[in-house]
Amino acid sequence: MESNLLDYAATQVRNRETFLLNFRDDFRTFERLLYGLRTVWGRIGRERDSTGQSHAGLLVFVNILVRHAIFGFQHIASYQSFLAWLTFRPGLEALLILGKFVDDPVNAKIWKERLSDRKAYKKAFSGEALVSKSLPNSRDFHKVLNRLNDDFMHPNPDFTYRDMTVHDQGPTVTLQIQFYDRSPAVHQAHLLAYLNLFDIILCASECLVNSRCGQLSGQQPMKQRFAEIAGPRAAELSAGNSLGKKVMEELGLWQFGSSV
Repeated sequence: MESNLLDYAATQVRNRETFLLNFRDDFRTFERLLYGLRTVWGRIGRERDSTGQSHAGLLVFVNILVRHAIFGFQHIASYQSFLAWLTFRPGLEALLILGKFVDDPVNAKIWKERLSDRKAYKKAFSGEALVSKSLPNSRDFHKVLNRLNDDFMHPNPDFTYRDMTVHDQGPTVTLQIQFYDRSPAVHQAHLLAYLNLFDIILCASECLVNSRCGQLSGQQPMKQRFAEIAGPRAAELSAGNSLGKKVMEELGLWQFGSSV
């Protein structure tokens, strides 16, 4: 079992350059989505809701979402898709917690006092209780969070054997660790899943903010959804790669229908 740290770091740099050559438009799409998310939630810091209440405290969780979205995308750009989801997970959970706070401000107090009253915290923020009424697609986001917990957080069999190759040569057994994506199709599936999920998060965020602060005068509708733009590409990939289809459906909330 060998690992050269300098080679690993050098490969990361090369992979990012390769990614920009292969997926320049996707990189720009992520930039656009990130800008949109910051713009939408920026209203919370400037405006009050219809009752005169400020929700600026929610920006703490928006910051976590934005930060970990960037961290995760950097891993995809390095062809380390599995690390991307591991890194993004806190951001997705922060979004769900934010929805709970909007549901009922009492939940903020429960969250702050989680160490002194674990029972109340688990009741409010564990399992299905993390699904909120205020955040559109909250149940879908919670399903993705569960999938991330199952597939990327714990060394279960799939986790353990996914990124290594065993070479058994007589009395010698060698484990070759895989640091980067080996299948271009699966890597692209993770990329499409990540961008589509982020697009859905942006749309849900805009709906939540508008419900609290009101529709902006002259507000333009969101640009064409990513699923519409990348739909033919995602459908072709899913038809030719069952693992890629699974990734896009379970992590990116793509819907291909039974015909694919």
